[in-house]
Amino acid sequence: MDKLRILVVADVSPLEPHGGASRVLREQSQRLAARGHEVTVFSRQPEISVQTESEVKGVSVRHYPVSRAHALAFFWSSIAGARRAYRDTLAGRPWDRVILHQPLSAVGVRRLLPRTAPRIYMFLSPASAEYRLRAEHPSGRRSLLLAPLAAALLRRVEYAAFRTAQRVVVMSDYMRGKLAAVHPRGTPPVVVIPGGVDLRHFRPAEDRMAVRRALRLPADRLLLLTVRDLHPRMGLEALVEAVGALREALPLMLVVGGQGPLRTALEAQVGRMGLADHVRFAGHIAEADLPRYYQAADCFVLPTRALEGFGLVTVEALACGTPVLGTPVGATPEILAPLAPELLTDDASAEALANGIRRVAPLLRDDAFRARCRAHAEAHYDWETAVDRLEDLLVGLSPGAEG
Repeated sequence: MDKLRILVVADVSPLEPHGGASRVLREQSQRLAARGHEVTVFSRQPEISVQTESEVKGVSVRHYPVSRAHALAFFWSSIAGARRAYRDTLAGRPWDRVILHQPLSAVGVRRLLPRTAPRIYMFLSPASAEYRLRAEHPSGRRSLLLAPLAAALLRRVEYAAFRTAQRVVVMSDYMRGKLAAVHPRGTPPVVVIPGGVDLRHFRPAEDRMAVRRALRLPADRLLLLTVRDLHPRMGLEALVEAVGALREALPLMLVVGGQGPLRTALEAQVGRMGLADHVRFAGHIAEADLPRYYQAADCFVLPTRALEGFGLVTVEALACGTPVLGTPVGATPEILAPLAPELLTDDASAEALANGIRRVAPLLRDDAFRARCRAHAEAHYDWETAVDRLEDLLVGLSPGAEG
């Protein structure tokens, strides 16, 4: 197989410590580089302290600075800054293939890219819908002034970014449907390549109770874990309410990993409900520590109420042998239903979550069932298999004309 010079253009950086998009970017780029391809990632600088140029596991990473003075400055500098930095540092490079990961940087550089280099667009989630949901206040109310306008603008920018691509890659059938709904016209052919998990990094523990002791987690509780950005769409308020409904029936503890604007409201909810002994906030959990938390848990709970495009945390937990209880939202049923339909709740309500936890409780410490979870991840969600498919797609594209 010929080795390719691949440019990856993204709004997120592979050096960002959290977030599904940055992890997908990092896994794809590093695994393509490990196969001998020359990979350069061009992205926004995540923080001023992060170097403009670096090399990580064979991937050349180049960042461009942006203004974070306010939302409009951030939006515009993500486009204009990408254009300016690319022209100054990378213009004229003979790329064989281009992967566009998010819309703003992609629009900034699209007219500067070689016309002969085929492009694919990674559609992880509709930017407009993501913005609307992130614009929600912790109370669940949306900003009524700028959010609709900004979302409409993002939709137009996203369409301009991917319409020049020869293929659009999504990670689930659910996201294929969202793409068709948000952009019903002029979409390039769509390819589904599911996300993956590093099966060496995420694996079952030899002694789960020893892991619990190391993390100072109780050995005598039914241990539930969720790791999420603390935003309203993640459904965490309903999960806390479900724990409250079950505390008399089950000796349980919920560990909440992650950070975000909902943290204060969630802590207040826990206080009002008298759940301080049943809910623990772990804050940001470093990726190096994630396997231990998955291994320690009896069950990972994914209470999402909107827009779950794939769910890397779902397959990571399964790879650690930990069952996942998820709401029937987004792509979650695609992952869990083939494994065990009972791992899906009826809906995203607190009542449904409580009923689901009660229903699956007998399975959670069944070693045979936990082994099935690991086998499911091995069979369907190895990153190497996902990158095999991505590499085949890249190699199979025909250079010579603008997409």
